[in-house]
Amino acid sequence: MKKKINYLLVCAAALAVSGGAFVSCSKDEALPAIDGYNNSNEVGAANLVAHWTFDSDNKEAISGTAPSNTYGTVGSTTGQIGNALQLTKGALVYPPITKINTADALPNFTVSMWVNVKDTKGAGGAFTAFFQIIPTNVADIWGNVGALAETGRHLPASDTLELKNYLNTTMPDNTQSGQDNIAQKNTGDGTGAWFLGAKKWIHYVMTWDASTHKFEVYGNGVAVGAYTVRGTTPALKMRVPAQAVFGSLAATDIDFANAGVRGDWYPMATASIDDVRVFNTVLAQKDITALFNLGTASR
Repeated sequence: MKKKINYLLVCAAALAVSGGAFVSCSKDEALPAIDGYNNSNEVGAANLVAHWTFDSDNKEAISGTAPSNTYGTVGSTTGQIGNALQLTKGALVYPPITKINTADALPNFTVSMWVNVKDTKGAGGAFTAFFQIIPTNVADIWGNVGALAETGRHLPASDTLELKNYLNTTMPDNTQSGQDNIAQKNTGDGTGAWFLGAKKWIHYVMTWDASTHKFEVYGNGVAVGAYTVRGTTPALKMRVPAQAVFGSLAATDIDFANAGVRGDWYPMATASIDDVRVFNTVLAQKDITALFNLGTASR
């Protein structure tokens, strides 16, 4: 996470205001706190289990795990906080990462990221996968956890970004239960909203709370999901081994051998992705707001 600050100018300004009296100029004091935090790394730190900054490389920062393979065009661009991953019909696939590779690693969870989708394929077009945790032996396209968008339902000129959460849990009888939520208005339980987040950097957060059975989707700190209450779905039990993937649903062309051939409607992603965080708890609304406000300040 990068934030360039000219501390000499900050201190000089402080000295001018103080009339030359001694002023402490530590880096932590150079910028005022936002929502009680100095930077995004302080939010939910005790429960952070995976983090991709994309500042200097594509490694997962906590474990130091590098991607096992890249597909399509994978590069770097200026992000919301430092640098960002740039995919152009591209994808990254990681080997299993210990902290997100057990059945009970994420019974409740929060996934936070910044994304920028400039172009969509238009009517009848594309579905975009930003991030998934996909079982290695999955026999379909869906992962245990997915941060996605229904980009193909809106014309290229549209500023609507239809964010879509997905989770798949193993039930007590060993069957699979897939659940989702989506940013739409006048559907579902009546709580959804259209999110005008295309063609610019936006903050996307998804949370799963097994105690309330709520699967929230947030755009720029505001809950926008239309199908938030997911019946009596229990805590997430993941299928493992599982691999973190950026830019794709499961398919044989990214070496998920049992997933089938890629469909035309879900190409590899064309999008910028930055500061992806996975927490093994449900962050409070105030902390989701803090991540948005801190990120907006590039902190």
